[in-house]
Amino acid sequence: MANEQERLLEQYFEPAHIAGRRIADQRLDAAIRNGMARGRKAKYRRRIGSVAASCAAVLCLLVAAAVYAPGMPFGSRSASSQTAADHRIPSYVEWSVGQRGMLREALDQGRYQAVGATASYEGYHVTVDGIMTDRKHLVLFYTSKSDNGDRIKPVNPGLYTTSYEKLPFRQFVREDHQRTGYYDEGSYRDMLIFDLTGEGKLPDEFYFSGKWSNGEPVSTQKFLEVKIPVDLSKLAVLERTVPVGQTFDFEGSEIKLDTMVQIPERLNLTLTSDAGTPNIARFLDWGLYTKNDRGNMLPPAMGAKTENGRLIFGFYAPDYVKGDPLELRGSWIETAFQGEMKLVVDTNRFKLIQAPDSRLKLASIETSSGRIRITSGFPSIDPRISQYINVKSEFTDGKGNKHQLLNDAEAVHEGWQKDPDTGLDAYYFDIPNKSYPQPLTFEVEQYPGTFVKQPFSLTIQK
Repeated sequence: MANEQERLLEQYFEPAHIAGRRIADQRLDAAIRNGMARGRKAKYRRRIGSVAASCAAVLCLLVAAAVYAPGMPFGSRSASSQTAADHRIPSYVEWSVGQRGMLREALDQGRYQAVGATASYEGYHVTVDGIMTDRKHLVLFYTSKSDNGDRIKPVNPGLYTTSYEKLPFRQFVREDHQRTGYYDEGSYRDMLIFDLTGEGKLPDEFYFSGKWSNGEPVSTQKFLEVKIPVDLSKLAVLERTVPVGQTFDFEGSEIKLDTMVQIPERLNLTLTSDAGTPNIARFLDWGLYTKNDRGNMLPPAMGAKTENGRLIFGFYAPDYVKGDPLELRGSWIETAFQGEMKLVVDTNRFKLIQAPDSRLKLASIETSSGRIRITSGFPSIDPRISQYINVKSEFTDGKGNKHQLLNDAEAVHEGWQKDPDTGLDAYYFDIPNKSYPQPLTFEVEQYPGTFVKQPFSLTIQK
């Protein structure tokens, strides 16, 4: 019965997965009215009159069931969270922000906002202990646990307004060796960092929403949601811009390092060029060097992105303090490939008919009882650099018929390796072993650009 009630609620509200957990909110009448208004605007909710009245009646019954049925908390706030929150800073928060850096500075200035709100559903419990924010960047500290002791973590968490609109953001995802969370006495404690994008701005009150997983199949995931107020008297300084204005040359192309922006855990560098956004796909060995407790080199943080004609790439710098010496060093870049992304192979004649460019070589075609394995690759240019190609899962035979790459449990059979025997950066993929009208055409999803080597060193701050 509970599952059916949840399904009906999720079908009615938009976005559905949020509304299904908002039943326990004190403003039920307003939520129903908002849900009905939003429902009428949706393309698949165009009917009015009796249908709307019926839905409203069903919702009222479901609301009553959700409020009075003890087995259906719908991620509501626990009774303890309705009392005054403990304003002491948890020890894991102190540990997570470290001894120096932007977050330590905000913490020492009293910019930590205690929240202490808990959401629970079917044995999963998530508490938002506190936040630090400037309304453009949000650092959220949470504790999660489950009744059976499983470690649970968020799956694609989101931020929403109280009127159910998703806030535009980019979540900062750290590498495994940069993790700040830890599992302790049945509870997992960590922090999440969100950067609001575009004109997005964190409102005075918002929802932290999403599914939580114990690492098992998707069917075991639970949806939880916590409403969080923002204390405007405790806004932190979580973004600083440092002008740089230095240029360097890559194969005759002048590139300008325009600014450096410090945001939580990162230093973002902005590149421009006379021709507009620099045609750079990867910074292969670039490093930002300083003196800190973790060593001299700040590792890359997330991939490069383009924004308003600028190329932005970041470095993981949780303990950077304004004024620390900084030097940017590197020697390789990869430009973005501009040609036609298509691979055409005759598997009967072992012939490469078309490739994005002449660098790609056909290494082998191997046939076994269940598959045909096609292996191609690029001559290796450096032991530290791998050249990547991969194709889309659907391909076309010589008569225009569509086929799929061989897959097992929804995983495509493909792989990459540096092959010392052939000297290739090799890529293979498998197709089902059967007779195909030739040739076979594969659409390419990823293909390397030109690799440019030119060592440089640039002092940003002495």
